[in-house]
Amino acid sequence: MTQDQERRVKSLSRELEGWREVLVGVNSILVWDKQYYPAISISFTSLLFLFIWYVEPSMLTLFSILGIIITLADFLVPQVVPWVCGAHFWTGAHERRYEEIIKAIANIFGIYTCITTTLTTMKTNKPRTYFVSVTGMLILCAWIGNTVNNLLLTYIIVLAVVLFPGLKATGILHKYFASTISTVAGFIKGQLGASEDPTQSKKKD
Repeated sequence: MTQDQERRVKSLSRELEGWREVLVGVNSILVWDKQYYPAISISFTSLLFLFIWYVEPSMLTLFSILGIIITLADFLVPQVVPWVCGAHFWTGAHERRYEEIIKAIANIFGIYTCITTTLTTMKTNKPRTYFVSVTGMLILCAWIGNTVNNLLLTYIIVLAVVLFPGLKATGILHKYFASTISTVAGFIKGQLGASEDPTQSKKKD
């Protein structure tokens, strides 16, 4: 782990300390510590989107309600949860799980940084490749968004995000998508490697 990653982990650990009980509980559900947790995740997500489909709120109303929920949670959770759970709830096992969660969140930030660095490098060294790749992806997304119902598409994306940690923890993701993951990882490493030798990249172009 690099120094930048260590600083990010320490910073996140301090910022999310008031949420540690909630994070551990949610993480337990997302990684499928028990066999019925996937059913809970799918049912909760499906009921939530079914409610949105039934109510049909406007986009402004939906974002406003989401903002209110986030604001209330940010204010109440750090104050209420430690009082409800009590000091006896937190154990060494919970602390280790909390550290793993923080590292996972830090890794997500690292992946985001890696992707932005790759795109920036591609834009500088391979502008044609960058233009074709980005434009093609945006056209594909626009076509999918125009073909598939927006609420259904959002439901599929959210459900995939919710199920991803469990699929990864149980090895299902690696078993069925190992080749795809390796291809994407190799592409990112190749772009990062190209950024280290801009002269060679320009010759290739």
